[in-house]
Amino acid sequence: MLINELPDDCLLAIFDAIQDLTDLINCYKVCEKWCNVIVGRTRRVKYLTAALYLAVLTLAILDFAGLDLAVLTLAIAEFSYLHDARASIEGTAKLIRRLESLKGIIYDGRLNFELKPEHANLEMLSASYTPLYINGLYENVKQLHLFRSNQTQLECLVHFPNLERLHLSIINSSEDTPKYPVLANLKIVEINLYPDSWFNPWCSFRFMDSCPALQSAHIRIEYCQIHFNDSIKHANIQDLVIQFLEPIEWNSLRGLISKCPNLRHLALRNIFFKDEHIKQLIVILPELTLLDIRESFGVTQEAANHVRNYCKRYGRSIKFYFKADDRQIESDWPQLLYRPDKICRGFDFMENCFFKSFDDLPNLLDPIDDQ
Repeated sequence: MLINELPDDCLLAIFDAIQDLTDLINCYKVCEKWCNVIVGRTRRVKYLTAALYLAVLTLAILDFAGLDLAVLTLAIAEFSYLHDARASIEGTAKLIRRLESLKGIIYDGRLNFELKPEHANLEMLSASYTPLYINGLYENVKQLHLFRSNQTQLECLVHFPNLERLHLSIINSSEDTPKYPVLANLKIVEINLYPDSWFNPWCSFRFMDSCPALQSAHIRIEYCQIHFNDSIKHANIQDLVIQFLEPIEWNSLRGLISKCPNLRHLALRNIFFKDEHIKQLIVILPELTLLDIRESFGVTQEAANHVRNYCKRYGRSIKFYFKADDRQIESDWPQLLYRPDKICRGFDFMENCFFKSFDDLPNLLDPIDDQ
């Protein structure tokens, strides 16, 4: 049997397995039968992460076929790489406005178009900086992923009252003392701090003090000095990842972790430990069930033995990973490790963020509650 004689459902199964847009578009051009099947396949695309001209071309396939773009289920699309002359800003902006199903966009600073209030479905934005030209959309945005930030953009966060996830990389310097907006609904925060930033290395923890609903935090600090208000506790934080580029003193780290008495999952990276430090950690964190220090140093098998005996004695269960080549973690968390996806399904920090380095964190998390 020739491939063109296959029934439509078989062809659809084949085309469903094709993830590369270039290949899909080439198949679309083969014949009318393939064209019709691929149009149906394209209508069901939920995420589009590719070079911009391919994104525009894919949507153009549906447009050319006479289909109303309003029937698409596309939830998140990447509109970047505008240096590619094959796609225009005007055409891209037009497509975004026609996609009623669109909930999130990933774009760079060159896509400088105005988003108007009628685009109320947009809940997720990933951009080079805070988009100041989205008047009327602030209250709808629940996720904001920024590649670069400064003081002005931090102050703009007060206009995002329903923000639930925030990703920041602070690189600009200033001598001004930052004012922290209260983000009452923020659940996940991810911050990368540089030592020459006006948002000094201690500020990430002061910033967290203004987020009463915070549940998860992923922080990278490129400096060894930290300061924090130890009188304020974060009772809701259950997941914490701290990645240092320079080692930190144990007393400072212990004080910081004590701010989160109900921590269940803790990962500490590039820190020099002693076995005694591990013994102290499991005592000051009575709810701890996972401790990952594979990217730190100094701990021996004696600490692992102590954790096992401690759990047996006090009826606790703690998964403790300390060896860099630990294979047990792959068995315990086979679906979670090392996937640098731009878009992840589910608003789940543990599944999509905890085991990743800061540079591999997803741009957007697509909630699946309503899917």
